Amino acid sequence: MGSFFPIAYLCSMSVLEKFGVEIFTQHNIFERIAVDKPFRTENPAFIFIKKGTIKMKQSFRDLELSANMFMVADPQTVYEMISVSEDYQSRMVSYKREFISALSLKFNRLITYRYFRQQMNIGVSLQADEMELVWKSVNFLMYILDSETEMAYKKEIVEHLFSVFCYQMAGIISKEDSNAMNRMSRQEEIVFIFLNELARYHLTERSVEFYAGRQSITTRHLSAVVKEVTGKSASQIIALIVMNEAKVFLNSSKKPVSEISAELGFSDPYSFSHFFKKHSGESPSQYRNQFEN
Repeated sequence: MGSFFPIAYLCSMSVLEKFGVEIFTQHNIFERIAVDKPFRTENPAFIFIKKGTIKMKQSFRDLELSANMFMVADPQTVYEMISVSEDYQSRMVSYKREFISALSLKFNRLITYRYFRQQMNIGVSLQADEMELVWKSVNFLMYILDSETEMAYKKEIVEHLFSVFCYQMAGIISKEDSNAMNRMSRQEEIVFIFLNELARYHLTERSVEFYAGRQSITTRHLSAVVKEVTGKSASQIIALIVMNEAKVFLNSSKKPVSEISAELGFSDPYSFSHFFKKHSGESPSQYRNQFEN
């Protein structure tokens, strides 16, 4: 996936840079990712599942997406593929944020709607006819993007076709978001804010006290609420987020462990290695060696 994979990102850079959007099928997606290898999106992306099932991990929770479902992959989140059914059929629409902004669409406001975006990261069901309509739009856009025929105004054509897709999705999303905030309980809101703050500050702040303070609640209260809603403690989720970041660095770059340690905000490589081994049972080097070949 051009937007999913740091190692292969350059392979698809030209299309994404030239047109602001790129589309992948289940075939070229899985040429670039492996089971049990955490990865991060470079750009936001819609993933549509037409047939079959895919099981993934998203930071700290398990996801299972099946036919007529979609999700939005967020560049702030680390994912890991667990399994894919043999009949799996999907499309991924990867796009640059600035391309969306340049289109001046109401879509941008809708897609960033805070509660519904959270739900889309879990997975959203579509009606069969909605999926069919979106699927046809995506396939036609993919056909134009992949065409080697000389085409006047190709960039403008792509922009308009992508606008059509965006408005289709905005229409689907707008049916869900009108009462979404009213459905969020106070506990869900606390967890949602915690996860957003964690995505923003995890490289520098790893204490539960910090995140409790951001919401002016006690550490005990934050921990209890997070545990009740997610099944994991706040400290466990913090560790999982940092571990996921570390694994992406280790399996997708050649940077020395000392440099990765610094980028992750550890005081020294020893502290990083101790943290990594505590939570994975192996050293950073041992983990990296799995992907050397």
